[in-house]
Amino acid sequence: MDKVATASNVTDFLHNNLAEYLANAGMNKADLSSPQLNGTGVSHGFENSAESNMLKIFDYENKCWAIGCAINNCSKVSRQILQSSILKELSDYDQIMRLNYSDRTFYRKKQEALCEFATRIQFWAYKYNTHIAELRIYQEKENKV
Repeated sequence: MDKVATASNVTDFLHNNLAEYLANAGMNKADLSSPQLNGTGVSHGFENSAESNMLKIFDYENKCWAIGCAINNCSKVSRQILQSSILKELSDYDQIMRLNYSDRTFYRKKQEALCEFATRIQFWAYKYNTHIAELRIYQEKENKV
């Protein structure tokens, strides 16, 4: 896995897509800090447009729950960094001061946290019966002749 590209991809996803998902689900970031797990995603077989719109809302809710669970399912350090960065919107500087890490250590651990999230989100998306695009980016192996 290309850790730099994956971390960048996850950062973009969390800053761009998460806001859309939350708005369309009628939720906010505080709802994700400790999601109430029900174990299953919402899924129905409706056909008309009003019910179709409700299905879209349920899907956005499921995406939000999947993201919250993926964050909360990460290792302690990764979870702490992701919650502080994404849910509490603390700056990197504030986190470095709170965690008492050197800049280099913090950015290495933040990259690891973002990559761990990218690995865990697919399970939670499946569990909540929703689709979230693959966030991991893999390096192509060069064929040397």
